[in-house]
Amino acid sequence: MNSVMIDIDRFRELCYRLLEYVRGGGKKYGAVLCPLRGGFYLSHFMSRHLGIPMEYIQISSYDKTERREIAVGIRSDLNGDFFLLCDDIYDSGRTIRTIHSLYPHVRFDTVCLVSKEMDAPVFAGLYVPPDVWVNFFWESM
Repeated sequence: MNSVMIDIDRFRELCYRLLEYVRGGGKKYGAVLCPLRGGFYLSHFMSRHLGIPMEYIQISSYDKTERREIAVGIRSDLNGDFFLLCDDIYDSGRTIRTIHSLYPHVRFDTVCLVSKEMDAPVFAGLYVPPDVWVNFFWESM
């Protein structure tokens, strides 16, 4: 399987690209919703640069490199109606769809560092083909 590495420099570049996109929209968000673990680094970056708080949802759909059933742990009660959802990767969309279903009263704008679908309902910093495995720098720390 082909792979691509998102090192710290590429991560920074993608974060600033996404920040420019979000700021360009001129929208006001109640907070950043951070899917733990993969969304943490991007969510933290956006929270700091936008000056808004971060809320959390513990959700996972992989065990190392194996896809598994989605598991949901702790999750914030979201007060308000509009949030910025930040995740590391949009692969099949299962995680994003699950989050939306858990918060039916909330509207989200969603940004991801990487997407494997060009027509995904997210804005992504980088698009890669579906058969490419994406390695992030924090996975090797």
